[in-house]
Amino acid sequence: MQIKRISPNELVEADKFQIGILQPNRRRVRSFSYIKRQYKKHPSLFIACYNPSIVGIVFGFVKREKVLLGELAIKKEFRRKGIGLKLVQRLVKEAKALRKKEICLGAQPDAEKFYLKAGFKPVLFAQIKHKDAPKDYLRKGFEIEKETNYKDAKRLYIHVKKYDAKLKEKVKKAFNAYDVIYLFVKKL
Repeated sequence: MQIKRISPNELVEADKFQIGILQPNRRRVRSFSYIKRQYKKHPSLFIACYNPSIVGIVFGFVKREKVLLGELAIKKEFRRKGIGLKLVQRLVKEAKALRKKEICLGAQPDAEKFYLKAGFKPVLFAQIKHKDAPKDYLRKGFEIEKETNYKDAKRLYIHVKKYDAKLKEKVKKAFNAYDVIYLFVKKL
């Protein structure tokens, strides 16, 4: 198996690969034109594992001082063999070379433990419609690291001492949130 940067000629194949695994029956999260623009800016953040064809990919996107780990996809029969970890380690190396300060991502529930094992720290991310936000939301007993307000909703980044899958439901209930997920951050 070989881990290397995705070449310009392989970008379409790598994109189709990740769509087939991560979003087979859903609308795309990121358009291919967006992925292509990001690739042109930072091709070192687009990495694949070959055996000899693609069996895993990771796509990274620069956001100011951070790298957003946007997609990590491994072919089903190659999972739990260390490929995902090797791809993430290579992304960390490339992000450091670009002098970025951290890597962050939002994870699917079935991938949360993988990112913990890979050394990422969890942060809860709650989205609340303005009309549903409790007036006393700052006194709910949670440490809010950051708050942003957008037209559609309030977004809270909540500090957690340790990962707890059940904490998502507690936060959802306490804040009347319509969505609560774990974000994962790795300082570089």
